Order: sequence, then C-alpha cells, then structure tokens
Amino acid sequence: MNTNTPNSTLRMELLKRYGEPRDRLVREKERKIITSISRTTTWKLEREGKFPKRKQLGPKSCAWLLSDLLIWINEK
Repeated sequence: MNTNTPNSTLRMELLKRYGEPRDRLVREKERKIITSISRTTTWKLEREGKFPKRKQLGPKSCAWLLSDLLIWINEK
C-alpha cells in the first residue's frame, strides 16, 4: 500500500465514484465481500504494510474505513 496518506478530496472523489455518499466504517463481514480476500490473508498483508490498518473500536471489535479499502483496491 502506498505510504502517502490520501487527502480528503481524493477520498471523497473515490467514494463518489463507487456511489457512496460518505465515508464509513466497514466490519469484517463486509470487508471480506469488498476485498474478496480471506481474514488470514488480510492479516498477513496488514502486518506486511500492504493492506490498510484496521481501526480498533473496542477490546474485541475493529473496522476499516471504506475509503481506505477502496484506495487499496484501486492501487492493486
């Protein structure tokens, strides 16, 4: 994944292209549908710095920003 952090304008343009009105958090079940990769592969890629980092929501809960996932898909 690119180490440069995309600005908010780029994020909003990408979300609009995919028909999303705003950025939102995506949980594991939806992340798998969006990216088509397994939980294990996601974890490995994340550890290697090749996948967006998850946001910790609580002790046992995490999610990804939809815009981060869409940026990752477009960089592939």
